[in-house]
Amino acid sequence: MSRKFDYSSVWQVTQAQLAAHREGVGAIAGLFLFLPDWIARLFAGQPDLQGATTPAQMLLAFQSFYLENSAVLLPTGLLGFFGAVAIYVLLTRADMSTIGSALAKALALLPFYFLVQISGGLIMLGGFLLFILPGMYLSGRLTPLGAIAVAETDRGFAGAFSRAWELTRGNGWTVFFLTLVVALVASLTAMIVGLIVGLACRLLAGPEGVPFVETGVDAALGAVIAALMVSLTVAIYRQLSAQHA
Repeated sequence: MSRKFDYSSVWQVTQAQLAAHREGVGAIAGLFLFLPDWIARLFAGQPDLQGATTPAQMLLAFQSFYLENSAVLLPTGLLGFFGAVAIYVLLTRADMSTIGSALAKALALLPFYFLVQISGGLIMLGGFLLFILPGMYLSGRLTPLGAIAVAETDRGFAGAFSRAWELTRGNGWTVFFLTLVVALVASLTAMIVGLIVGLACRLLAGPEGVPFVETGVDAALGAVIAALMVSLTVAIYRQLSAQHA
């Protein structure tokens, strides 16, 4: 029987990890999360979801958007994946405590991490398309997948999934709602800041605003949220691993 999941402890660890590695996380997030996303926002924009009211319609809208802008989104997306792996390495591997060593290890792990995360994403997507609740549940059960793929690479592809399933047994919904709340609060905060910046730009420059500044702010906020969610995932992984030790 699993022990009680401690929200407070997870959040404290999330903050402590970012504080302990703020220089490394900041440098990696700036170069591989912020900059590629800024370029993507400037040259590809955002998908048009008007009229998309169902998950299937949204999926088609995103598919069309990515196909039309693949020349920009593919390389920037891969850089974002690489940045996430590097932050995972920095936070989970004590033997990779420098930026250089974290980047080198992340490069070696990128194909495996990509395969694991894409597979996990497809599983969760299938759950959401089938019915929303299975997708939510699967999201909670597979939350530690990224951290496991980096911290426990010796488990292999199938072992990473079985390990995530083992760790989250009895805590699937708890983990899902924690990540959901943090993501919603962070996204809402970013949206409010983005609206304020957009309004200021339109007051100063007219209806068209200042896309260079607005997309830069949005990308910066996105990078902060991405780094936060990686650290949260690692903190969840640490607590669940300690419970199963």
